[in-house]
Amino acid sequence: MAYIGNFPTSPGFQAVKFDMNNTVKQTTTASGRTIRSTTATTLWSGTLQFPPMTLAEFLPIKGFLARCRGPLNEFDVTIPTVSQSSKGYSNDSTVGMTVTTNTGAGATSIPVQTLLNDTTILNPGDVIRFNNHSKVYMVTDSEGVTTNGTGGATINFEPALVTDVYALDSAGDYVQMAEVPFRMILTNEVQEMTYRTDGLIQYELDVIEVI
Repeated sequence: MAYIGNFPTSPGFQAVKFDMNNTVKQTTTASGRTIRSTTATTLWSGTLQFPPMTLAEFLPIKGFLARCRGPLNEFDVTIPTVSQSSKGYSNDSTVGMTVTTNTGAGATSIPVQTLLNDTTILNPGDVIRFNNHSKVYMVTDSEGVTTNGTGGATINFEPALVTDVYALDSAGDYVQMAEVPFRMILTNEVQEMTYRTDGLIQYELDVIEVI
């Protein structure tokens, strides 16, 4: 298995079904008490639907699918709306969010520093990704993440960190919060492509996050 790059961005997705997947073990005792536990992280998945495409539009996608070899090889995909910042930031913005304290795996909050003071920089439901690993996390602060007078803030998120994240002065970790890519694999071994009699092609792919 290997990472093979970014999924083609053209012609873009027409519709998206986005799922949160949590594995929870539930045991009911003789007294009726339910015990719940989990040892797995949240995984994101979904169905990404293209509009009807011409052959010229579909061929690059078809070629990329051949490289995927079903669920074998992984890729990054930016999901419309889900990956985008609700604050309207882009990857070339000057927000400059960096980690300020070494934070270990299992944590669900992290201190950061930005170039913006006294403002809300993230809303609940926004997604983020750290540059040292590919897992995507979701902001859980009910009032959003607001910086103080010097641009400092703390982000609360789920699921818990799957690996350590380091402060800027030790490993240079920063936080991506716009156009966040999800590291995915195809869910199915068989990919179905519909060739219509009007010359257009219909295709949608099922994907799930891989760590």
